[in-house]
Amino acid sequence: MSQPKRILILSCSHGSGHKMVAASLKEGFEAMGHTVSVQDLFNETNPTLNRFIEKSYLLSYTIGSSFYQRMYYDLEEGVHEKFIHNLWHFTDKTLLGMIENFQPDCIVNTYPYTISSIMKEDYYPDIPVFSVVTDFCIPKAWMHKNTECYYVACDNVETVLLNNGYSSSQILKTGIPIREAFYHHENRLHLMKKYGLDPNKKTLIIFAGTYGVLKDINEVCTRTDALKDLQTVVICGKNRSLQRELDLENFLNTKIFGYVSNIHEFYSIGDLMVTKPGGITLSEVIVKKIPVILYNPTPGQEGENAQWFKQQGAAVVTNTTSELILAIEGLKDNEIKRFSMKNTLRKMHYGHSTTLIVQDVLKRLAAIKDISYLNATN
Repeated sequence: MSQPKRILILSCSHGSGHKMVAASLKEGFEAMGHTVSVQDLFNETNPTLNRFIEKSYLLSYTIGSSFYQRMYYDLEEGVHEKFIHNLWHFTDKTLLGMIENFQPDCIVNTYPYTISSIMKEDYYPDIPVFSVVTDFCIPKAWMHKNTECYYVACDNVETVLLNNGYSSSQILKTGIPIREAFYHHENRLHLMKKYGLDPNKKTLIIFAGTYGVLKDINEVCTRTDALKDLQTVVICGKNRSLQRELDLENFLNTKIFGYVSNIHEFYSIGDLMVTKPGGITLSEVIVKKIPVILYNPTPGQEGENAQWFKQQGAAVVTNTTSELILAIEGLKDNEIKRFSMKNTLRKMHYGHSTTLIVQDVLKRLAAIKDISYLNATN
């Protein structure tokens, strides 16, 4: 058996997705007997700045969407390159401290911390850096040639990397790690009974969002509640005020839930879903193969994710309440369309993402060690 490795995973609190990916990878490496440290580099550098960036990110869902769009695409064109360079170097001492204290065999990014690759050549040339791209697109902030391998979700990301001069040996299509529970087979009829749902009706799952990112939810629920042979499940997350507001409506064919820890069960009972196109959510959609309507994507990564899914025929994208209602009605009654979407999602699934990434990282670490040994003996 090979010597246990020490894996430093760099994550971030801006959106829950990066933390969830880091947690899945941690569990995967630890199951193989390795030691893992998950660190939030921004938060460890400056908690106050981290909270400010996180709040700015959340505002991008509402009043700040146009500003976020401008920032995202300006960064892609290099307009704010100096700002980003300085922001990364703001974290360099913290990163070096983490490496000195933990002594990792490798670094795994679940957030575009290119500082880990920028500093590698001068400070820790023998520690390989891996990046797990958490969207179905890849902003330039992720890219640095001093990265051992990129683990990506789709052909789109692979193509962009190849077009930017990366070799095929630096890219592996694995999908994005999600929680283990999503891979479990569920008894749909049992779950229907558990949640008081009618197995003879189509079931629509709506993720209303912890931050109220689904606008006009009352109108949407009022309209869907009246549709024939349809029942709606609304997940409000931690938005208790939204949950209370919807509870007062006394819908006949709609059930309201707050935060649910077993969210995978709702994917298993749904015939179609309305959600925002975050990378983790879409990865869950792929594994559960549920036809999805993506509502009003925030410009930037979400918009790029939505566009990719639409191009593949794996999702319907809507931007207004009227478009959303029409899409729900159409998809509910179109068995052929739902079957086609499920088939497309099946083709987008590469297997158990966490396992694929963990195995590849360990294989590459072993190969690097063998090369180092040969060089030392020659």
